[in-house]
Amino acid sequence: MIFKQLLPLLWRIFDLLCYLAALITINWAMFSLNQIAGGVTLAISFAITGLVSELIASNTPKGGD
Repeated sequence: MIFKQLLPLLWRIFDLLCYLAALITINWAMFSLNQIAGGVTLAISFAITGLVSELIASNTPKGGD
């Protein structure tokens, strides 16, 4: 019973860490290439992250307990 609740939470944390690691790696690689490419990639990363967070927020149920 505890594993049915714990494993999805751990999987969400793992997904978040992988997403952050991918963003950091892509942005670091582009900044290593040159500053303009790094800046553009950083802006795209922020835009995608903002869009995903808005989509998640719009799909969560509203209301209290």
